[in-house]
Amino acid sequence: MTLARPRTRLSPGGSSPWKWILGLGAVAILALLGVGLWWVQSTQAACETATAQQPFQSPTFQLAPADPAQSVRVAVWPLAEPDAPLREALTRLPPTLKPVAPYYRLRFCGEVRTPLRMTVYIPDGLEPWTIADLWGWTGQGWTWLGGEREESQGLLSGETRATPQYVLVTAAQIPIPAFGAIQEAGIAPDARTLEVVNEVSVAGLTLGLGGRLMGDENALPPPDPQGRNVTWLLVRNYLPGGAPNTAALAALLADPAVYQSHIKEILNILQARNYNGVLVDYRGLPADQQHAFIDFLGRLGQALHEQGKVLAVAAPLPLPGERGHFLTGGYDWKQLGRLADVLYVEAPDDPIAYMPGGLVEQSVRWLIGQVNRYQLQLVGPGLAVDLGPAGARLVSFDEALAHLGRLESAGPLTLTAGITLTLAPITAAQDLQFLAEAGVYRYQYVDEAGHLHTVWMPTTGLLDRQLSLIQTYRLRGLTLRGLLSGGTAPGTVEALQAYRQSGQAPGLSAMEWVWRITGPDGQVVAEIARPLADGRAEWSPPGEAKGPFHIALILRAGPSEKAQGETTGMVATGTPMPTLTPTRTPGPTRTPGPSPTPGPTPTPRPTSTPRPRPIGGGFELGGHVDSFSRPDLMRYAGMTWVKRQVRWSPGQDPSSVAGLIQQAHANGFKILLGIVGFPEQMGAPNPGYFDAFAQFLGGVAALGADGIEVWNEQNIDREWPTGHIDPASYTDMLRRAYSAIKSRNPGTMVISGAPAPTGAEGAFGSHRVWNDDRYVAGMAAAGAANYADCIGVHYNEGIVPPDWTSGDPRDNYYTRYFWGMVNTYWNAFGGARRLCFTELGYLSDDGYPPLEAVAPSFAWAKDVTVQQQAEWLARAAQLSAQSGKVRLMIIWNVDFKNYGADPMAGYAIIRPDGSCPACETLHQVMGGR
Repeated sequence: MTLARPRTRLSPGGSSPWKWILGLGAVAILALLGVGLWWVQSTQAACETATAQQPFQSPTFQLAPADPAQSVRVAVWPLAEPDAPLREALTRLPPTLKPVAPYYRLRFCGEVRTPLRMTVYIPDGLEPWTIADLWGWTGQGWTWLGGEREESQGLLSGETRATPQYVLVTAAQIPIPAFGAIQEAGIAPDARTLEVVNEVSVAGLTLGLGGRLMGDENALPPPDPQGRNVTWLLVRNYLPGGAPNTAALAALLADPAVYQSHIKEILNILQARNYNGVLVDYRGLPADQQHAFIDFLGRLGQALHEQGKVLAVAAPLPLPGERGHFLTGGYDWKQLGRLADVLYVEAPDDPIAYMPGGLVEQSVRWLIGQVNRYQLQLVGPGLAVDLGPAGARLVSFDEALAHLGRLESAGPLTLTAGITLTLAPITAAQDLQFLAEAGVYRYQYVDEAGHLHTVWMPTTGLLDRQLSLIQTYRLRGLTLRGLLSGGTAPGTVEALQAYRQSGQAPGLSAMEWVWRITGPDGQVVAEIARPLADGRAEWSPPGEAKGPFHIALILRAGPSEKAQGETTGMVATGTPMPTLTPTRTPGPTRTPGPSPTPGPTPTPRPTSTPRPRPIGGGFELGGHVDSFSRPDLMRYAGMTWVKRQVRWSPGQDPSSVAGLIQQAHANGFKILLGIVGFPEQMGAPNPGYFDAFAQFLGGVAALGADGIEVWNEQNIDREWPTGHIDPASYTDMLRRAYSAIKSRNPGTMVISGAPAPTGAEGAFGSHRVWNDDRYVAGMAAAGAANYADCIGVHYNEGIVPPDWTSGDPRDNYYTRYFWGMVNTYWNAFGGARRLCFTELGYLSDDGYPPLEAVAPSFAWAKDVTVQQQAEWLARAAQLSAQSGKVRLMIIWNVDFKNYGADPMAGYAIIRPDGSCPACETLHQVMGGR
């Protein structure tokens, strides 16, 4: 895939991207390509000719000090063919680099202040531009100068602290990949996997206070005795699955004497264990410790290199920021590239990040401009990911598959000739989807404690995405977390072997169920393939056969097969038996919560709401709370989510919401936090405010928030600055927020802020309000679906049953109807994302003073009864689940008490007498705990 954009060469008389260089004091460029090349016969003559005001047009080479206060005089010869010294130098060019003419010979005149910044045109014919790099010959060796691209102009830039004699553009070639793995303490590595990796990082030591390494050095395994791979000592400041020990890191970096002692300890271990080098994985580095960290690495690298050892450093994946800038925290990638031999790019476990054009690809495209691409080792997940209440964890493929389907034998089946047997896997999975661009299956299941989990089960398609990234961008290699455990997807080891031999990524490997039935002679009598989402099959024993028949359930992934259970069957010779279907063994039965005490029920009005029936599958229910005092009623109603709204101000610490997250999890609920700032603090929307907000959300995600709604009702000036309401601006905020959230916790669901349902734009003007249908269309056009897992929706003005699509006494505007909101938002995004009702409620003044007297602007709901509220909420939940379009429904609200101009308590399902009629109707359709 060619990623470069078409460029337009500039004509001699046109506006030049170089024109600013004319103002640099003593910079002289004496080379032009094309007509009128300046050939200078000697360095002395060139230096005598060089002046600060040398006129030039259409240059193809620019050199200037990185510091604009400095100056340099230099003569440059462009060469269509290499001269004799360059031909000799090219014999020492690494084989992974292909030089592309023109070449540039440089001679510096007088004192040179470095660093120097160079920019050239990418030569014609070099495609794609993402493989272009700038290299320089110093007389002693080749050095990487840079790979920053300005694709609109076809420019390539780099920076050097040396004074190269020659500069040239190279086309990066695909290297022989370095496949790496991490050997965790106490886990024996899988022997087959060890055959395909060529570097192993040995874990077991962590940074403690005082710079000492904690752990049992003697328990570290020796290097491979056959020399099949290199071995790094992996030192971390965290335990697997735990938070980084930032206090230990700060103590290390606060005192050079401490990190000198730390360096000595590392060197002693490397010598004692005969390891090839060290991999430093110190996370949570703040920006104010960046210089100390660089100093530490510089000293460590020097000490290692003196002993012939290698320095590898791990750093988190940079996050996209404003206008092409990337957020790197305390990690300076350019400096890391100068100090380390290998840089491990710690990408997230979330498979969605590896989709084409996704978070990982965006960051890699930027990184190859900052660091020599052949130093970059991409690190990603090698196992399935299970996201539950305690956070995300890597699990084996077999563990992920166990929820998806298996066959359990309860003894031989009695079969009847000519009678169809229905075969079906036992499954606990819900809402199974195949995400082709990520190469994973995603499903949900409920554990024995009643907690919902989301699982991403990889195929070799995810490995294909990871290998395609290192191939497209010519990276050093790929390290897979969990690879040595032996729990990878079928075909993973074979795909890695094939890639090393042929350079071909594995592609997608479809998975399917196979029912294989063999007769008493061992011959296959039937083989029935079924899609993973529906494993049911039917088979009739042959009339003349007696059996026994062997029935096996197999998962087939390309050429690989995994048995998922088996049973036997005998054909009855007497009275025919009924059709037998292997059935699921019942799981633990949930104990129902307390039945709410019903309050006085107003006389119900005629309603077309059908009698509710139980529902399930890929849909969840929650409630927006004030006090969260009745989790028992919420559980009984079938709610698994609780929502809270948080008002954010710049400078606020994410820990301010930790208590809300802990309270929800302690009560067995997932938590959705709707986080919104103050329009007056934002002022005109600006990148600085957006980035600060995004970083706060990332911090909240890291605390374990299960879902975050990014802002609230941003289409009205109560929540967004007047005169600046714009879906494109909001989508920019959403993009930054999504990147920050997913980088800290890939399992946090990101929901776009729900606009206010309204048609008031004509009355108040678009400077104060946008109609929500126009606003969501603008969000979709700006690409919001790329930065949200779910599209937020509010529906809170209904006075008719949710089935109705007309008949509202006010008018037939779409916001009056449940289906009007669902269809408007679903169609705006073309079904690209499911919907999340972050507020859905029905207002009733039963038990409160009349709305006409207290809240006249809400008097449209004066005739809605509590019984209707209860019935309509249950029916809305039922329709949402059955539609397949709604992922989550948050009831507005559970227990608010305020009843005034904004009658929140009228929406509450817990009424003033303490009763909860809606809890009972919801229990009927949700089967609450």
